Amino acid sequence: MLKNVATVVADKAAEGYNLGKNISKFGESIQKNFGFFMVVIGTAVGLVVLSILLEKIAYKLNGQKRIRMNTTLTITVCGMLSAIAAVLMWFEFPVFFAPPSMYKMDFSDIPAIIAGMAFGPVSGVVVEFVKIILKALILKPTSTAFVGEYANFVVGCALVVPASFIFQCRRSFKSMLVGGIVGILVMTTFGTAMNAIYFIPKLGDMFGMPVDVIVSFGTAIWPSIDSLTKFVFYCVAPLNLLKGGVAIALVLVAYYPITHALRSLLSSQQSVPAEEIQPKKA
Repeated sequence: MLKNVATVVADKAAEGYNLGKNISKFGESIQKNFGFFMVVIGTAVGLVVLSILLEKIAYKLNGQKRIRMNTTLTITVCGMLSAIAAVLMWFEFPVFFAPPSMYKMDFSDIPAIIAGMAFGPVSGVVVEFVKIILKALILKPTSTAFVGEYANFVVGCALVVPASFIFQCRRSFKSMLVGGIVGILVMTTFGTAMNAIYFIPKLGDMFGMPVDVIVSFGTAIWPSIDSLTKFVFYCVAPLNLLKGGVAIALVLVAYYPITHALRSLLSSQQSVPAEEIQPKKA
């Protein structure tokens, strides 16, 4: 699989990939939308602070000592997962129930969920943030004045943070399942509401496009859509539900191989015995 991904990336590069041009466009986008970019940074900082608090709560609830990971190892693993997430974000495809020019499906939340399982919600948030920077900086310049990237980051965190928090409270397959379901519900509810309240109006404002025009993109697919509320209900909610559901399902399928790898990784740290960090059966 990795070989196939590498081949596709190489083919894309041969088609005219230009790192310098991408970096230049990234800088120009920041200059043009500096205020909004600072909102993105501020949100990331806020989510990290929230995740730190949740991690402290989780370690108190599970009655285990906090695992102090080697900083270099943590950064290395999260960096690798961020790079994988950025590539997965590049490989996106349209869904039949949403305007393809606005919404597409990808699997970039999976590495962030794994990071959250391994190290806690903070690492999941970091992977979500770094992936959008890598994507916009290196792989594909923003075409939405950072609104699309910001939405991907925030909505992704709405899935990753609850799921990884509940898993850290009691590291088991059952807690991953419960956390995944809660994460999907939070992602779907929060993502749908934020699209209606903020993301879509902000996108229209950035491009000088009335919200009614954006709603008409949905009307072309679902004739019954005649308002922003129906637009997010018919187009956005199903996408978030599908994206979150597929991501959690794939992580659950790979749960035992993942936890085996995590046990090997964590037991290599000398801070706690291996049996203290072994995920429970239920």
